[in-house]
Amino acid sequence: MKKNRLARLGAGVGAIALSLLVAGCAAEGPADGSLPATDLPDGSVEARDIAIVYANRANSSGDLSVAAPYIEAAARGECYLVGVSADGKPQAFAGTFELNEENGRRRDAEVQKNIESVIGLNWSAQTEESDLFSALCAANSRLAEGNPDVPNLLIVIDSGISTAGPVNFTEEATREALLEPEALIATLRESGDLAKFENIDEVVWFGLGDTSGAQSDSEVAPNEGTKAALKIFYRTLFEAAGVELGDDQEVFRAGSGSAPAEGLPGVTVVDMPRIPLDENGNPVRLGDNVEFDELKSDGAIAFAYDSDALADEAAARDALKDHINQLIDFPTLKVVVNGYTDTAGDASYNLDLSQRRANTVKALMVDAGVPESQITAVGMGEDATYETDEQNRRVEIVLG
Repeated sequence: MKKNRLARLGAGVGAIALSLLVAGCAAEGPADGSLPATDLPDGSVEARDIAIVYANRANSSGDLSVAAPYIEAAARGECYLVGVSADGKPQAFAGTFELNEENGRRRDAEVQKNIESVIGLNWSAQTEESDLFSALCAANSRLAEGNPDVPNLLIVIDSGISTAGPVNFTEEATREALLEPEALIATLRESGDLAKFENIDEVVWFGLGDTSGAQSDSEVAPNEGTKAALKIFYRTLFEAAGVELGDDQEVFRAGSGSAPAEGLPGVTVVDMPRIPLDENGNPVRLGDNVEFDELKSDGAIAFAYDSDALADEAAARDALKDHINQLIDFPTLKVVVNGYTDTAGDASYNLDLSQRRANTVKALMVDAGVPESQITAVGMGEDATYETDEQNRRVEIVLG
């Protein structure tokens, strides 16, 4: 049964001045074309029941202004609205928009008043830390009270760096899920924490990976590879919960970039692990092979002729920097450094040379701070996989 009043369940979520209907979203179609381009070809936003997961915290990097087109569409369509505070103890409110004016400027003014009422709430976090996973579950649960005849849209405005609950980036298991999401998701299933998000049809996420305040320091903020891995992780989580997402451009969007207000609850600063991007712009994760040959790396991983000495050690160290950081930040990660030569010369000699060259790369990484136990060096000998000798003279790093 739907609520016929707005339930204020959280101490930090102020009452909304909305008139409420027992019915859900009215079938009035999309909002007018004056809205920013978001969902529909004409630049309008489709009216849906919506759930907003957000909390203004010390490390917030955006505000609710990005959700205004969706709130407007929901208000015009007299839809159901759920709000969930994404803090350490997520709490929710819910209700249905009702418009008294039929059309014209008075109706527009009434819609605008509803938008301002929602955005103007006190969305400040009431507790330290962020339990984002529990907030997502709460949003799914409350959306069940809406109109079953219209789609439900989940709007998340958050960095995704949760610090409490089952998905907690201060814990090793969640950090490692950036390399292999399936392992953590299997754990969530086994514990009973991961249920079907059966009331979520679509997701739009603003500001994933974006931070401010202490979390935005270059030493702890997510790098580009980690941001890409966050998208993969949350996509995998939603799909495991039964929600099919659109492409990344449809789902993951920029936040407003506004700075948080003073005096908000603090959140543990997470030293986010660094993940490199491969040559195609994808995060390097478990099972990936990363190749460095004399052409692709502009000679950075190149050896002197008939030698295991690097032609330019400083260039090689710079080329391997992101992979070195990844190994340091993921202390349980193991890699194999495979060395290859071209087919010129004696095969047994080339096998020995490839081993010595793999040992050289391993020694460079250990010297840069990677524990020796994380790296295995293997000489693969000569190889003719590629057309040129420069490509066949290569080093591969295999994550596993």
